This record gives sequence, structure tokens and C-alpha cells, in this order.
Amino acid sequence: MFSFTSQNVYKGNAAMFNIYSGLDRGNESINDGVNLQLPSGSAKSWGNLDYDVNLLLADKAFDQDGQLFFDIFDFDGFIGDVNTVNLAFNPYFEVERRKYRFRILNASVSRFYKLALANASGSPQAITQIANDGNLLPHPVVLLELDEQGIAERYDIVIDFSSYSIGEKLHLVNLCDHFDPVDAKLTGKKPFQDLTMAQALGGASLDPCVGRMLEFRVVRNPATPDVSRVADTLIPNPDLSSIPVARERFFDFDRDAIQTTSDPVTSFRGPWGIATDGGTTLAADYGRVSAAPRFGTREIWTLKGGGGWDHPIHIHFEEGQVLARNGSAANVPAWERGRKDVYRLRPAGTITITMQFRDWGGMFMEHCHNTVHEDNAMLLRWEIDDSGAPFLRPLPTPIPTPQGVTFEPPTDVLPTAL
Repeated sequence: MFSFTSQNVYKGNAAMFNIYSGLDRGNESINDGVNLQLPSGSAKSWGNLDYDVNLLLADKAFDQDGQLFFDIFDFDGFIGDVNTVNLAFNPYFEVERRKYRFRILNASVSRFYKLALANASGSPQAITQIANDGNLLPHPVVLLELDEQGIAERYDIVIDFSSYSIGEKLHLVNLCDHFDPVDAKLTGKKPFQDLTMAQALGGASLDPCVGRMLEFRVVRNPATPDVSRVADTLIPNPDLSSIPVARERFFDFDRDAIQTTSDPVTSFRGPWGIATDGGTTLAADYGRVSAAPRFGTREIWTLKGGGGWDHPIHIHFEEGQVLARNGSAANVPAWERGRKDVYRLRPAGTITITMQFRDWGGMFMEHCHNTVHEDNAMLLRWEIDDSGAPFLRPLPTPIPTPQGVTFEPPTDVLPTAL
């Protein structure tokens, strides 16, 4: 399996799409007992963006001609040396003395971020995390620094600028260091270390993307009173305790994958792969079905990473609840207790999640969102078994061609898939 997701995302084919609901409608002035009145604005009935701001983070590298540079031969991952926010270098954002919501997407190829807010003297300032991967948390979490943010993870935060004076400047600071002193280079394998604010601002890292990356300029008082709020309770998690667990599955993400079948789309085999339920570590094959949970059932999946790497794993189309990290529920922090769809494994770590396959049938992916790893075979196909017609169990494999799409039977169904 081989594709070009990493290069396409790197070149700018990335964007954010906000979704609203009665609970989170993007109008802070509607107090109807349902709407949470999160910072947004009030000119429109929904979807106001005056105080609800998308931040797309991505690192880049440029050649001597000012063109984007990308190393296509480093399968560990690509790390740039220039930070961008919404594809702008060294940006600033003018704010009023009131609350703002920032929806933050890590749109890098392989870089992790760890963000904090610094005032003019470099002291950490409080920020409130309200959502993770697009889902509101059960309760807001007040932090001085966010957790590491893997590729494709989305963190929503609220910053209250009301206590700062007009003319003050604050900075969003990256604390996550990707410089590996052993190899003496930036590495896409995993973050090397997380720095303190003083270290990040004091030049303690050889990673040029550590430090200040977005400046906030407090320029005026709000024209109208700030009626937005952050409630103590946002949205409770669905209670799955009464739903029986149909089965458990295990997925190991590692290197040195093999290919046991003839992929119907491509013959390329990258170094990365996934082992399912204790089986062989396999490179991706579009024709192989690795898991087929039954429609309507609940399952528990444990994802495990190799020792020298960190993988943010994206499970398409279903959101889960994190039950445990490294086997313990006590290791799950408050900001990971909402519904998620991207799960950082951490080096040699495990994460256990639960999902109920309740809404849709179809064929989906599970893959590493370090997109270099994804392109080079750390991906599997899973689908939801709806107990339908025999010729649709498992689903036929779509084969795209310039002339259209044809369908073939799967080339392989793993023994534990069904």
C-alpha cells in the first residue's frame, strides 16, 4: 500500500469544518436552557465566528528558492523547521478584553505540539480546555499547559483576555521538542521531550519550532458586554455500562511489517504495519478485512505502540471513550474523558477504548495519523457486519480506475475478523 496523503496535506490540502448543534450552536447570547453560550458572537442565529476562531497548526520547511521542501525518503516521519498557524508564519491576532474560543487542529505531517500561553514576562497563564477531537468534554479543565497534541487531534480551548490591559501581548508557545541529540537531527519518530515554559522561551532546544508561535495583541474593550460563559458541566458521556461487551480486539502498531496477500490496488509495501489479535504484523492491504464488528454491538479495543515510536491512531467514523492507559483507568486524564477518534499511543504504551457500532454500516480505516506512517502501510481496513446478504459479508473491495470503480471479493479475511 502506498499513497500521498502526507505530501498532499503538507502542500496545504488541509482545512477545518465546524459542526454545530442545539447545545453548541455558535451564538453566545441565546439562553434557552440548552445552548451552552460558549464564546462565539451573536450577529447570526448560529455559527458566529467573531470570538470562535480556528487555528490550524503545521510545520513546514523551505528550500533556498523559498519553495516547500519535503523529504520523501524518510519513512520515520517528516519534521519541518518553520511553524505556521493557518499557513501563516510568525502571525499575530488582535483580541478584545473578553473570552475567546480557539479550535486547534494539529495539521502537521509528523510533528506533535504541546501548547501553553505566556504573558509578556514569560509566565504561564491559565487556559480552559473544553473539547477534544470535536467533542465537548463532560467538564471543562483549567490548565497551565495542554497535553501533547498528536497529528489530527483537535483541542478546543477558551482564553479569557478580560484581565489583561490594552496594549499587552501574550503568546501561544510550543513546548514539544523533536530534536534527537543522539542522531543530532529533528526526528519524526516521536517527541524527544517536553520543555518547561522557561526552557522553551530561553532557547534550550535545538528544535526551531519550539517557542513562541502565535502572538495575541489586546487592542480594545468589547463593544458589547461579554455574555459568553463556560459552564461547569458541558456534555456527559453516554452511559454504556448497561450494554454488554460483544468482544475485545487487540491491535499492535510497529515496524517490519510483511505482506501476505496481493493488494488489488498497489504492490508497494512500506515498513510500517499493524498486528491484529496477536497475529503477524501486516502492511496495509486494501483487500484485507482485519475486523468486522456486528452492527449495534459494543466492543473494547486495545491499541499498543512499539517502544521507539509514538503513533496517533485514527479510527474512522466511530468515536470511542477511553477506558484505560497502560491498563489503568487512573491514567486517563480529565481532558481525555470525552469522546475521541484519535488516540496517541505513546512509546510502548497502550490505550483501551470502547465503541458501540450503532449508526452506520460500511467499510472504514484504522491508521496512524503520522501521515508518513499512514502512506507507508500502517493502515488496516475494518467494516461493520450488518448480517445482510451473503454477497455483502464481507463487503466487496472497490477498485478505483480512471475509467470508474469496479468491485472484487476481499483478498483476505483475518481469522478473528468476524
